Amino acid sequence: MSFIKHLIMSLGNKKKWLKVALINLCIVAMLGFVLRSKIVFSIPLIDYKNTLHAHSHFAFGGWLTLALNTLLIYELLSKESKQRKVYQWLLGSFLFNAIGMLISFLIQGYAFYSILFSTLFVFTSYVFAVMFIRDINRSISSKTVKLLAVSAVVYFCLSSAGPFTLGYLIATKSQNVILYKNAIYTYLHLQYNGYFTLSVFALFLNRIENYLSDIGRKNFHRFAVMLNLSVVPSLFLCYLWHYPSNTFIAIAIAGALLMLISLYYFTKGISEIRKKLYGQPPLTRYPLLLSFLAFSLKIVLQSLTIIKPIGDAVFSNRPVVIGFLHLVLLGFISLYLLAHYTLVGMLKNDKRTMLAMSLFMFAVIMNEVTLMSQGLGIMLMESSKLFPWTLWIVALALLISSMLLVSFALKNRTKGNDTPAPLSLEFKKLFIQHK
Repeated sequence: MSFIKHLIMSLGNKKKWLKVALINLCIVAMLGFVLRSKIVFSIPLIDYKNTLHAHSHFAFGGWLTLALNTLLIYELLSKESKQRKVYQWLLGSFLFNAIGMLISFLIQGYAFYSILFSTLFVFTSYVFAVMFIRDINRSISSKTVKLLAVSAVVYFCLSSAGPFTLGYLIATKSQNVILYKNAIYTYLHLQYNGYFTLSVFALFLNRIENYLSDIGRKNFHRFAVMLNLSVVPSLFLCYLWHYPSNTFIAIAIAGALLMLISLYYFTKGISEIRKKLYGQPPLTRYPLLLSFLAFSLKIVLQSLTIIKPIGDAVFSNRPVVIGFLHLVLLGFISLYLLAHYTLVGMLKNDKRTMLAMSLFMFAVIMNEVTLMSQGLGIMLMESSKLFPWTLWIVALALLISSMLLVSFALKNRTKGNDTPAPLSLEFKKLFIQHK
């Protein structure tokens, strides 16, 4: 117990936790490469389904949750709040349970230990939400940032309804396919479109808000409100696959409209600072712009599923579904986090790091192009043996680039106070340096 306590407390600053999260991204990429290799090669020792569960759970718990919660704690809370030891224990619990899920899913799939670690992870999220909401309400963060951050952790907790429903269905040996799929879609939606998305924009607006004009702040606040309001009704877009009632369809339409309105205000807000974004160093600029492009594309694609022929084609097409999930996880969330890593000095703006980042971004783009092309081929009753090999090469590129980014981050010995200058000033300095 004393060893665990010492280990957790030794990670007690933002950069160390972020380095651990980045290492976890590399593990996620390695598991993705194993999955792609299993498709093109005969690897009898690898259980595809177990590896897939380990890959997805560790991507959520070991990479995204650990990175986002670390940034939410260290960048949004007051100095007194973020120094509380309880947050070190909570981050340690997220990491411990994520590693537990990784190992147990690889060995046994859905069984006692994997369910145990998953349940402990969920309970940790409840404790984190209670502590974080209390402390952020005491912070000096703006009402827009508080709205996004609080809503994010609320959806973080609500998403657990999906796994608990799955647990009930498995325990009762239920054959309810509709409820089974809807439980999965509910979990993914509240994670992707609730927790992940709202957390990203809470962090982004906290970085730039004080640098905006009054009109810019109003546009981003309206964006935050509309985006938040869209989360629950847009969930009903996920239920359209089983021909629901007109009430469900009406709610789904409302969700799609709210998402499009939020995108409108986001575009207006971004237009005010686009010159400043273009003035950022390439290592920050390109992943950030690609991330926001992926977010915009996500909104449009989600909204289009309200059209029945498109929705039917999408929900029955595995490559398209996987492509959409990776568009959000890799194209939007992961690229934003990597851009944020550059802002906090975790990744240096040099040629080597830029080369690794470029390879990562190229692999993300090629992954989307290949999956969508494969999905289109299924719609047209056409197929090609090139798709599995292309995806294997893409997975290899993601693994190599993530390994390089981890290597560069670990070698980066830049010293600095864990509590930086006011974020608006830090952002302004970056603009001035790279005019």
